[in-house]
Formats: sequence, C-alpha cells, structure tokens
Amino acid sequence: MTANAEEATDAATSTTQAVVGVGSMVMSDDGVGYHAIEALRERSTPAATLTHAGTTAFLALEAMSGADRAIVVDALALDADPGTVREFRLDKPSEESPEVTMHDFSFSDALAVGSSAYDLPEEVLLAGIVPETMTPGVGLSEAVEDALPELVSRIERRLATDT
Repeated sequence: MTANAEEATDAATSTTQAVVGVGSMVMSDDGVGYHAIEALRERSTPAATLTHAGTTAFLALEAMSGADRAIVVDALALDADPGTVREFRLDKPSEESPEVTMHDFSFSDALAVGSSAYDLPEEVLLAGIVPETMTPGVGLSEAVEDALPELVSRIERRLATDT
C-alpha cells in the first residue's frame, strides 16, 4: 500500500469528534461548559472541534453536525454534592440522565427534532459538574472550579478512546 493510500484509509476510518460547551457564562456555575472548552483549548486537546454554544440548542446541534461523536459539556442538575463530575449518554438516555435545558429548547427535544435537519453523531455524551450556584456572575464556585480539571481529563480520555 502506498503512503497516500494509507493516509486515505486512516482518514476514512478516523473518528471526527466535537466538544460543545453549553450554558451561560454569566450565570456562575452554569458557565462550566464555557470554562471546560477554554481549558481544553489551553491543553491542546486531541483532534476535536471545540465550540461554545451558549444557551442555544440549535447552535449546539450545528456544532456537532457531521461529527461521529459529540460531547456536550454543561452544569448538571442532579441530586449530588456540588462539584460532582458525571457522564451520561444522550443518544441512549437512562432514567438517571439529567435533562439538559437550554434557554430556547430542551436539548433532548432538539436532538429529536434536529435529526432531520442536521447530520447528528451516533454517539452523544453529556459530561458535566453539579453546580453550587447559578446566580449572576462570571466566575465558578470553588467546588466547581476544583472539579474542572477532573472534568477536562475525563473529556480528554473520551476523545482518545475509540468508543
């Protein structure tokens, strides 16, 4: 096989990935998606498109359109201690998966509706941190700030795996 043929085969079998931070960066811990994307950019994350989608569900869908795998990063409304890091599959949600609510649309509803307009990934993960506060402010609470490196590391490990 020639070098060009090997490169073409590698390109055809490589997984395209998108990481999409959602939430409002001016509502304290709701901005964890924004902060995670910035941390990933600083760390030279493995091949993935990194996007801030803010609070617009369809912008998040646009950012992941055409990717094989997407990771949505958000503050997680769970009954757990602030700073708890968790991951869920959004393409195969379980009963314990939290609802990602954007200001314009529920993200799970947007995934269902958007599948006809966007080339959505087969695998969509949700990774995030349980917030301590969602009040107006641009910084993260201490609990969420302390958990951010773990979240970023988990995302990097997911990006480096085949499944």
